[in-house]
Amino acid sequence: ETRVQVLKEPDRDPTSQSWMWVQASGPPDRKVVLFDYTSSRAQEVPLCLLESYCGYVMTDDYAGYNALA
Repeated sequence: ETRVQVLKEPDRDPTSQSWMWVQASGPPDRKVVLFDYTSSRAQEVPLCLLESYCGYVMTDDYAGYNALA
């Protein structure tokens, strides 16, 4: 997840924080990168984004990922 600032977003203050979540996967010859924009960094976000994923996740020490374990 990476913090982003979105200007002129409807119903949000221009100084509010938003988040871009990036996932990369796929076989070597067919790589895919997915970008998901959210207004929250809560642990529900990675739970939802990775709901059906079964495998390893490399993250920093952000506690929001603890729910994945």
